Amino acid sequence: MNPVFRLRGAVVALYALAAALLLQAAPNEGREVLVLFNSRSPESKAVAEHYAKRRSVPESQVVGFDLPVTSSLSRTDYTALLQNPLIGWMESHRLATWTREPVPASGNVPAGMKLTLTDSPIRYLLLCYGMPWFIYNDPGLREDTNGIPDVIRRNDACLDQDLCLIPRLGHFKFTGLTSNPFASVTNASIIHPRNGAFAISRLDGPTPEIAMGLVDKAIEAEARGLWGHAYIDLRGITNGPYARGDVMITNAATAAKRLGFETFVDNRPETFEVGYPMSQIGLYVGWYDSGVTGPFTRPAMEFMPGAFAYHLHSFSAGTIRSRDETWVGPLLARGATCTMGCVAEPYLDFTPHPGVFLERWGFLGMTFGEAAITCHPVLSWQTVVIGDPLYRPFRLNPLQYGEMLALANSPLTGYALVRKVNIDLLLGRLPDGRMPGGPGLSAEANASVVADRQREFLEGQPMSTNNAVVAEKIGRMYWNASRVSRSVDWYANAMAAPDCTPRQRVRLLLDSVEAFRVLDRPRSAFDALEEVMKADPDRADRLKIRTRQLQFAREMRDAAKIGELAAEVQRLTPTNAPAK
Repeated sequence: MNPVFRLRGAVVALYALAAALLLQAAPNEGREVLVLFNSRSPESKAVAEHYAKRRSVPESQVVGFDLPVTSSLSRTDYTALLQNPLIGWMESHRLATWTREPVPASGNVPAGMKLTLTDSPIRYLLLCYGMPWFIYNDPGLREDTNGIPDVIRRNDACLDQDLCLIPRLGHFKFTGLTSNPFASVTNASIIHPRNGAFAISRLDGPTPEIAMGLVDKAIEAEARGLWGHAYIDLRGITNGPYARGDVMITNAATAAKRLGFETFVDNRPETFEVGYPMSQIGLYVGWYDSGVTGPFTRPAMEFMPGAFAYHLHSFSAGTIRSRDETWVGPLLARGATCTMGCVAEPYLDFTPHPGVFLERWGFLGMTFGEAAITCHPVLSWQTVVIGDPLYRPFRLNPLQYGEMLALANSPLTGYALVRKVNIDLLLGRLPDGRMPGGPGLSAEANASVVADRQREFLEGQPMSTNNAVVAEKIGRMYWNASRVSRSVDWYANAMAAPDCTPRQRVRLLLDSVEAFRVLDRPRSAFDALEEVMKADPDRADRLKIRTRQLQFAREMRDAAKIGELAAEVQRLTPTNAPAK
């Protein structure tokens, strides 16, 4: 058992009992969910029943609606086939109470009715595979549109985002967008339909099996914690109208680091390259390609159970039932457990704020459904949320989860160790929780002391040499301290560990190449690149790898390899590209 995660005697039993109770969904959580499915789709009903069973949702709260099996509805059909029947069904089953206030006709706007929900035991609406997700624009809808800018004077919307607002039906216009009563709130108890909206999400994706799996992976992550690494893909924009996007994504990086995730940030204008070794993905946030690119074009990705992945693009959820088109469907098909996306042009300022989401989900321990609705600046607009609304992988903090994993001798304990160290480094704290404070030491010197002590702490753990995550972290800490030779040794330890994954091995090899370059060891660098090609023979960036090998071969003055690689580089180089 790892010494940092050690409890004794009755304390262990007491803690284990408390943790087990914490990790179980509260008895009433399933009763707070109303599960909606398309009665014309057997697969939709199957997903709904699977979810209800896994989350102890009463059978009486699983309801089907007779809808076309299509991606979109007209507003007329949405109102007649889903919105109004749902309100009537909830009232007749005593799951909601509304008051009604007549609204007289005005100008060309007909008379209507304002509904105000006064009571409901339901907090979440969950839509299942087979339900439409888009309401297309109806130019004949008669509403007072004075004051609504021309650019958003349209009434198309994500179906989910209009449906969640039925507690205040008639209080807002379908044309344009409406403010979110829960934007950026930090108190989860406020998120209740009495205060304006249901938290809403869906179990969906390219296949019903993928949709069902979202709750299974969520429950698995709740039991063991959400682990892995965070990958943040910026564009390096510092000014102009799109700089706001980089700020939003940067805030997500800050949140991931504060949560202790080992966080890899790309500041280049391009998205991650196809050969980027994205391993053990716990969190991914990036922008701004129209469809899956880079490492996500690969059919197999190393998503951890429970992983959240989000790519900001205007039409990232233009379709959600394709394995290869746009972003939402492919991310789910490749293993993500929850995501969000835009069904139509939302405009940057009205897209979700992923940093707000991660802060509420990770620091405040909100459910996925709660955290998702807090990150939306507006509703009745274009964002769809996909995942189990009750998913809560941060019920416990990393140390508490670490204690449980250590008791089970789980290799995931390595992630908990690394997250503890990352949080301590961020806070400038020694392994025992104390702050350094040598007389006359500068802030820089104190930071160096903390980094050295934290590295020594990790090296002293029994699992340090046979846990790939811990060994890689130690190697990276040596690299940051400019002790390059030691970093190579620890990268080798990580690659030899039994839990080293294929993508992690490729990253370690590429990092070793850089270390060998600094150490002026061209043959070692050459050999490491050869190992990359053996580990990943179908790499799309073969030209890049072979070009680097050619450079090292020239440094080695190996005539045979120079000739062989020069010929291969020439063969791989496009005819209109300059020679290397």
